[in-house]
Amino acid sequence: MSDDVGSVVAAIRDAQRITAICHESPDGDTLGAALAIALVAERLGKEAEVVAGDPIPPFLAFLPRVERVRTEPRLEPDVALIVDAGDLARTGSVARDHADWLARATLVNVDHHVSNPRFGAVNLVDPTAAATCEIVALLLPELGIALDAELATCLAAGLVQDTHTFAHPNATPRTLRIAADLVKAGARLSEINRAIYADKPFPTLRLWGLMLAGIQDLAAGRIIHAAMTLAMLTETQNDASASEGFVDLMGLTKGADIILLFKEAEPKRIRISVRTSDRADAVAITSQFGGGGHARAAGCTVEADLDEARTRVLAACERELARGDAGGH
Repeated sequence: MSDDVGSVVAAIRDAQRITAICHESPDGDTLGAALAIALVAERLGKEAEVVAGDPIPPFLAFLPRVERVRTEPRLEPDVALIVDAGDLARTGSVARDHADWLARATLVNVDHHVSNPRFGAVNLVDPTAAATCEIVALLLPELGIALDAELATCLAAGLVQDTHTFAHPNATPRTLRIAADLVKAGARLSEINRAIYADKPFPTLRLWGLMLAGIQDLAAGRIIHAAMTLAMLTETQNDASASEGFVDLMGLTKGADIILLFKEAEPKRIRISVRTSDRADAVAITSQFGGGGHARAAGCTVEADLDEARTRVLAACERELARGDAGGH
Protein backbone atom coordinates (compact mmCIF):
# COMPACT_ATOMS: atom_id res chain seq x y z
CA MET A 1 0.00 0.00 0.00
CA SER A 2 1.07 3.57 -0.69
CA ASP A 3 2.14 6.09 1.96
CA ASP A 4 -1.00 8.07 1.09
CA VAL A 5 -3.36 5.73 2.99
CA GLY A 6 -3.50 8.13 5.92
CA SER A 7 -4.31 11.08 3.67
CA VAL A 8 -7.17 9.21 1.98
CA VAL A 9 -8.58 8.09 5.34
CA ALA A 10 -8.36 11.67 6.65
CA ALA A 11 -10.05 13.07 3.53
CA ILE A 12 -12.95 10.63 3.90
CA ARG A 13 -13.28 11.22 7.65
CA ASP A 14 -13.18 15.02 7.33
CA ALA A 15 -15.70 15.25 4.48
CA GLN A 16 -19.43 15.71 4.98
CA ARG A 17 -20.38 15.01 1.36
CA ILE A 18 -18.59 12.50 -0.89
CA THR A 19 -19.11 11.74 -4.57
CA ALA A 20 -17.57 8.47 -5.76
CA ILE A 21 -16.83 8.64 -9.49
CA CYS A 22 -16.47 5.71 -11.91
CA HIS A 23 -14.50 5.58 -15.14
CA GLU A 24 -16.27 5.58 -18.50
CA SER A 25 -17.60 2.25 -19.78
CA PRO A 26 -17.89 1.10 -16.15
CA ASP A 27 -16.84 -2.41 -15.16
CA GLY A 28 -17.07 -4.41 -11.96
CA ASP A 29 -13.97 -2.89 -10.41
CA THR A 30 -14.85 0.78 -10.78
CA LEU A 31 -18.52 0.23 -9.91
CA GLY A 32 -17.79 -2.12 -7.03
CA ALA A 33 -15.24 0.27 -5.56
CA ALA A 34 -17.47 3.34 -5.99
CA LEU A 35 -20.52 1.65 -4.46
CA ALA A 36 -18.38 0.40 -1.57
CA ILE A 37 -17.02 3.91 -0.94
CA ALA A 38 -20.56 5.30 -0.87
CA LEU A 39 -21.71 2.60 1.57
CA VAL A 40 -18.71 3.30 3.81
CA ALA A 41 -19.29 7.06 3.68
CA GLU A 42 -22.92 6.63 4.72
CA ARG A 43 -21.94 4.37 7.60
CA LEU A 44 -19.65 7.16 8.75
CA GLY A 45 -22.60 9.56 8.73
CA LYS A 46 -21.79 11.34 5.48
CA GLU A 47 -23.95 12.15 2.46
CA ALA A 48 -22.79 10.18 -0.57
CA GLU A 49 -23.54 9.58 -4.23
CA VAL A 50 -22.08 7.47 -7.06
CA VAL A 51 -21.63 8.94 -10.54
CA ALA A 52 -20.86 7.10 -13.78
CA GLY A 53 -21.04 9.01 -17.04
CA ASP A 54 -21.92 5.92 -19.07
CA PRO A 55 -24.77 3.43 -18.57
CA ILE A 56 -24.34 0.45 -16.24
CA PRO A 57 -23.82 -2.81 -18.16
CA PRO A 58 -26.70 -5.25 -17.59
CA PHE A 59 -24.33 -7.96 -16.31
CA LEU A 60 -23.57 -5.78 -13.28
CA ALA A 61 -27.21 -5.37 -12.27
CA PHE A 62 -26.60 -7.75 -9.34
CA LEU A 63 -24.44 -5.21 -7.49
CA PRO A 64 -26.00 -3.97 -4.24
CA ARG A 65 -27.46 -0.45 -4.52
CA VAL A 66 -26.50 -0.20 -8.21
CA GLU A 67 -29.78 1.61 -8.83
CA ARG A 68 -28.35 4.59 -6.95
CA VAL A 69 -25.74 5.31 -9.64
CA ARG A 70 -26.33 8.64 -11.38
CA THR A 71 -25.12 9.87 -14.75
CA GLU A 72 -25.00 13.47 -13.49
CA PRO A 73 -23.76 14.64 -10.07
CA ARG A 74 -26.24 16.28 -7.70
CA LEU A 75 -24.16 16.85 -4.58
CA GLU A 76 -21.71 19.67 -4.03
CA PRO A 77 -19.11 17.36 -2.44
CA ASP A 78 -16.22 18.13 -0.15
CA VAL A 79 -14.45 15.12 -1.69
CA ALA A 80 -14.71 13.80 -5.24
CA LEU A 81 -13.21 10.32 -4.99
CA ILE A 82 -12.32 8.82 -8.37
CA VAL A 83 -11.83 5.06 -8.44
CA ASP A 84 -10.05 2.85 -10.97
CA ALA A 85 -9.35 5.64 -13.48
CA GLY A 86 -5.87 5.64 -15.01
CA ASP A 87 -6.16 9.40 -15.52
CA LEU A 88 -8.78 12.09 -15.04
CA ALA A 89 -9.93 11.94 -18.67
CA ARG A 90 -10.86 8.29 -18.11
CA THR A 91 -13.94 9.49 -16.23
CA GLY A 92 -15.30 10.55 -19.63
CA SER A 93 -18.24 12.95 -19.53
CA VAL A 94 -17.76 13.64 -15.82
CA ALA A 95 -14.40 15.32 -16.46
CA ARG A 96 -15.47 16.85 -19.77
CA ASP A 97 -18.78 18.34 -18.64
CA HIS A 98 -18.19 19.06 -14.96
CA ALA A 99 -14.65 20.48 -14.73
CA ASP A 100 -15.72 23.46 -12.59
CA TRP A 101 -17.68 21.17 -10.26
CA LEU A 102 -14.65 18.90 -9.84
CA ALA A 103 -12.37 21.89 -9.20
CA ARG A 104 -14.45 22.92 -6.17
CA ALA A 105 -13.91 19.56 -4.44
CA THR A 106 -10.84 17.88 -3.01
CA LEU A 107 -9.92 15.35 -5.68
CA VAL A 108 -8.97 11.93 -4.27
CA ASN A 109 -7.52 9.41 -6.73
CA VAL A 110 -7.64 5.71 -5.73
CA ASP A 111 -6.35 3.36 -8.41
CA HIS A 112 -4.15 0.38 -9.27
CA HIS A 113 -2.93 1.25 -12.79
CA VAL A 114 0.84 1.52 -13.12
CA SER A 115 0.42 4.34 -15.67
CA ASN A 116 -1.62 6.55 -13.28
CA PRO A 117 -0.05 10.06 -13.20
CA ARG A 118 -1.37 10.75 -9.67
CA PHE A 119 -3.72 13.50 -10.77
CA GLY A 120 -5.49 14.01 -7.45
CA ALA A 121 -4.86 16.37 -4.58
CA VAL A 122 -4.66 13.11 -2.60
CA ASN A 123 -3.49 9.93 -4.32
CA LEU A 124 -3.50 6.27 -3.37
CA VAL A 125 -2.11 4.32 -6.32
CA ASP A 126 -0.98 0.74 -5.71
CA PRO A 127 0.02 -1.10 -8.91
CA THR A 128 0.62 -4.28 -6.91
CA ALA A 129 -3.12 -4.52 -6.23
CA ALA A 130 -5.05 -6.78 -8.59
CA ALA A 131 -8.02 -4.40 -8.50
CA THR A 132 -9.00 -1.06 -7.05
CA CYS A 133 -11.49 -3.02 -4.94
CA GLU A 134 -8.50 -4.69 -3.29
CA ILE A 135 -7.23 -1.26 -2.21
CA VAL A 136 -10.66 -0.23 -0.93
CA ALA A 137 -10.90 -3.47 1.06
CA LEU A 138 -7.61 -2.60 2.75
CA LEU A 139 -8.94 0.86 3.65
CA LEU A 140 -11.91 -0.51 5.60
CA PRO A 141 -10.03 -1.39 8.81
CA GLU A 142 -8.34 2.03 8.72
CA LEU A 143 -11.81 3.60 8.65
CA GLY A 144 -13.17 1.32 11.38
CA ILE A 145 -15.67 -0.32 9.03
CA ALA A 146 -16.50 -4.04 9.25
CA LEU A 147 -17.39 -6.07 6.18
CA ASP A 148 -20.97 -7.13 5.56
CA ALA A 149 -22.57 -8.97 2.63
CA GLU A 150 -23.28 -5.79 0.63
CA LEU A 151 -19.77 -4.41 0.94
CA ALA A 152 -18.25 -7.84 0.32
CA THR A 153 -20.28 -8.34 -2.86
CA CYS A 154 -19.30 -4.93 -4.25
CA LEU A 155 -15.62 -5.54 -3.57
CA ALA A 156 -15.64 -9.14 -4.79
CA ALA A 157 -17.04 -7.99 -8.15
CA GLY A 158 -13.88 -5.99 -8.75
CA LEU A 159 -11.59 -8.84 -7.77
CA VAL A 160 -13.46 -11.37 -9.92
CA GLN A 161 -13.51 -9.17 -13.01
CA ASP A 162 -9.96 -7.83 -12.84
CA THR A 163 -8.39 -11.23 -12.12
CA HIS A 164 -10.72 -13.22 -14.41
CA THR A 165 -11.88 -15.17 -11.36
CA PHE A 166 -8.32 -15.37 -9.97
CA ALA A 167 -6.90 -16.99 -13.12
CA HIS A 168 -4.65 -14.07 -14.11
CA PRO A 169 -1.14 -13.66 -12.65
CA ASN A 170 -2.14 -10.39 -10.95
CA ALA A 171 -3.98 -12.44 -8.30
CA THR A 172 -1.46 -12.42 -5.44
CA PRO A 173 -1.57 -14.11 -2.03
CA ARG A 174 -2.91 -10.82 -0.64
CA THR A 175 -5.68 -10.80 -3.27
CA LEU A 176 -6.70 -14.33 -2.31
CA ARG A 177 -6.64 -13.56 1.42
CA ILE A 178 -8.93 -10.58 0.83
CA ALA A 179 -11.20 -12.74 -1.34
CA ALA A 180 -11.45 -15.26 1.50
CA ASP A 181 -12.50 -12.48 3.88
CA LEU A 182 -15.13 -11.32 1.38
CA VAL A 183 -16.55 -14.83 1.09
CA LYS A 184 -16.71 -15.10 4.89
CA ALA A 185 -18.66 -11.83 4.95
CA GLY A 186 -21.22 -13.11 2.45
CA ALA A 187 -19.89 -12.58 -1.08
CA ARG A 188 -21.00 -15.43 -3.36
CA LEU A 189 -18.09 -15.79 -5.76
CA SER A 190 -19.69 -18.43 -7.97
CA GLU A 191 -22.76 -16.24 -8.53
CA ILE A 192 -20.62 -13.16 -9.20
CA ASN A 193 -18.49 -15.11 -11.65
CA ARG A 194 -21.57 -16.34 -13.46
CA ALA A 195 -23.08 -12.87 -13.72
CA ILE A 196 -19.86 -11.40 -15.15
CA TYR A 197 -18.51 -14.22 -17.30
CA ALA A 198 -21.52 -16.39 -18.12
CA ASP A 199 -25.25 -15.78 -18.52
CA LYS A 200 -24.68 -14.13 -21.90
CA PRO A 201 -27.93 -13.14 -23.64
CA PHE A 202 -28.52 -14.60 -27.09
CA PRO A 203 -27.98 -11.21 -28.85
CA THR A 204 -24.56 -11.00 -27.19
CA LEU A 205 -23.59 -14.40 -28.60
CA ARG A 206 -24.71 -13.25 -32.05
CA LEU A 207 -22.43 -10.21 -31.70
CA TRP A 208 -19.53 -12.40 -30.58
CA GLY A 209 -20.12 -14.60 -33.61
CA LEU A 210 -19.75 -11.62 -35.93
CA MET A 211 -16.58 -10.51 -34.16
CA LEU A 212 -15.13 -14.02 -34.29
CA ALA A 213 -15.92 -14.24 -38.00
CA GLY A 214 -13.75 -11.17 -38.57
CA ILE A 215 -10.82 -12.15 -36.36
CA GLN A 216 -7.40 -11.70 -37.99
CA ASP A 217 -3.79 -12.49 -37.22
CA LEU A 218 -0.50 -10.72 -37.89
CA ALA A 219 3.18 -11.46 -37.31
CA ALA A 220 2.81 -15.21 -37.82
CA GLY A 221 -0.05 -15.41 -35.34
CA ARG A 222 1.63 -13.47 -32.55
CA ILE A 223 -0.83 -10.59 -32.94
CA ILE A 224 -4.56 -11.40 -32.93
CA HIS A 225 -7.13 -8.68 -33.51
CA ALA A 226 -10.85 -8.27 -34.04
CA ALA A 227 -13.31 -5.41 -34.30
CA MET A 228 -16.73 -4.48 -33.01
CA THR A 229 -18.47 -2.00 -35.29
CA LEU A 230 -21.54 0.15 -34.83
CA ALA A 231 -23.16 -1.82 -37.65
CA MET A 232 -22.65 -5.05 -35.68
CA LEU A 233 -24.29 -3.51 -32.63
CA THR A 234 -27.25 -2.39 -34.71
CA GLU A 235 -27.61 -5.76 -36.44
CA THR A 236 -27.57 -7.71 -33.18
CA GLN A 237 -29.46 -5.10 -31.12
CA ASN A 238 -26.69 -4.68 -28.54
CA ASP A 239 -24.86 -1.83 -26.89
CA ALA A 240 -21.08 -1.63 -26.49
CA SER A 241 -21.12 -3.33 -23.08
CA ALA A 242 -21.95 -6.62 -24.85
CA SER A 243 -18.31 -6.87 -25.92
CA GLU A 244 -17.23 -7.35 -22.28
CA GLY A 245 -15.34 -10.63 -21.96
CA PHE A 246 -14.73 -11.12 -25.67
CA VAL A 247 -11.07 -10.13 -25.44
CA ASP A 248 -10.59 -12.94 -22.91
CA LEU A 249 -12.03 -15.39 -25.43
CA MET A 250 -9.52 -14.12 -27.99
CA GLY A 251 -6.80 -14.71 -25.42
CA LEU A 252 -7.31 -18.46 -25.78
CA THR A 253 -5.41 -18.28 -29.09
CA LYS A 254 -2.29 -20.44 -28.88
CA GLY A 255 0.95 -18.58 -29.53
CA ALA A 256 -0.55 -15.08 -29.37
CA ASP A 257 1.54 -12.41 -27.63
CA ILE A 258 -0.73 -9.42 -28.30
CA ILE A 259 -4.54 -9.51 -28.37
CA LEU A 260 -6.51 -6.46 -29.48
CA LEU A 261 -10.19 -5.63 -29.72
CA PHE A 262 -11.05 -2.48 -31.67
CA LYS A 263 -14.43 -1.09 -30.56
CA GLU A 264 -16.16 1.57 -32.63
CA ALA A 265 -17.64 3.91 -30.01
CA GLU A 266 -18.50 6.55 -32.62
CA PRO A 267 -17.78 6.75 -36.38
CA LYS A 268 -14.34 8.28 -35.74
CA ARG A 269 -13.68 7.24 -32.15
CA ILE A 270 -12.19 3.80 -31.58
CA ARG A 271 -11.61 2.29 -28.15
CA ILE A 272 -8.96 -0.42 -28.06
CA SER A 273 -8.51 -3.13 -25.43
CA VAL A 274 -5.07 -4.75 -25.36
CA ARG A 275 -3.91 -7.94 -23.63
CA THR A 276 -0.35 -9.25 -23.83
CA SER A 277 1.86 -12.15 -22.83
CA ASP A 278 5.10 -11.53 -20.95
CA ARG A 279 6.78 -10.95 -24.33
CA ALA A 280 5.08 -7.58 -24.83
CA ASP A 281 4.06 -4.62 -22.69
CA ALA A 282 0.46 -3.44 -23.14
CA VAL A 283 1.20 -0.04 -21.59
CA ALA A 284 4.11 0.52 -23.99
CA ILE A 285 1.60 0.15 -26.82
CA THR A 286 -1.35 2.11 -25.44
CA SER A 287 0.70 4.98 -24.01
CA GLN A 288 1.61 5.97 -27.57
CA PHE A 289 -2.07 6.85 -28.03
CA GLY A 290 -2.73 8.54 -24.69
CA GLY A 291 -3.87 5.37 -22.95
CA GLY A 292 -2.56 3.28 -20.09
CA GLY A 293 -3.28 0.44 -17.74
CA HIS A 294 -1.15 -2.54 -16.76
CA ALA A 295 1.71 -4.37 -18.41
CA ARG A 296 -0.59 -7.25 -19.40
CA ALA A 297 -3.88 -5.38 -19.85
CA ALA A 298 -4.34 -1.82 -21.06
CA GLY A 299 -6.49 0.36 -23.25
CA CYS A 300 -6.62 3.55 -25.25
CA THR A 301 -8.90 5.60 -27.50
CA VAL A 302 -7.92 6.73 -31.00
CA GLU A 303 -9.77 9.58 -32.69
CA ALA A 304 -9.87 8.11 -36.19
CA ASP A 305 -11.93 5.77 -38.30
CA LEU A 306 -11.58 2.05 -37.74
CA ASP A 307 -9.17 1.39 -40.61
CA GLU A 308 -6.81 4.19 -39.63
CA ALA A 309 -6.89 3.27 -35.95
CA ARG A 310 -6.19 -0.35 -36.77
CA THR A 311 -3.26 0.55 -39.04
CA ARG A 312 -1.65 2.84 -36.47
CA VAL A 313 -2.10 0.58 -33.45
CA LEU A 314 -1.06 -2.62 -35.22
CA ALA A 315 2.14 -0.88 -36.38
CA ALA A 316 2.85 -0.01 -32.74
CA CYS A 317 2.25 -3.65 -31.81
CA GLU A 318 4.75 -4.86 -34.38
CA ARG A 319 7.32 -2.39 -33.04
CA GLU A 320 6.67 -3.62 -29.51
CA LEU A 321 7.21 -7.25 -30.54
CA ALA A 322 10.47 -6.28 -32.25
CA ARG A 323 11.59 -4.44 -29.12
CA GLY A 324 10.79 -7.46 -26.97
CA ASP A 325 12.56 -9.84 -29.34
CA ALA A 326 15.62 -7.60 -29.18
CA GLY A 327 15.72 -7.93 -25.40
CA GLY A 328 13.73 -4.83 -24.55
CA HIS A 329 11.79 -6.54 -21.74
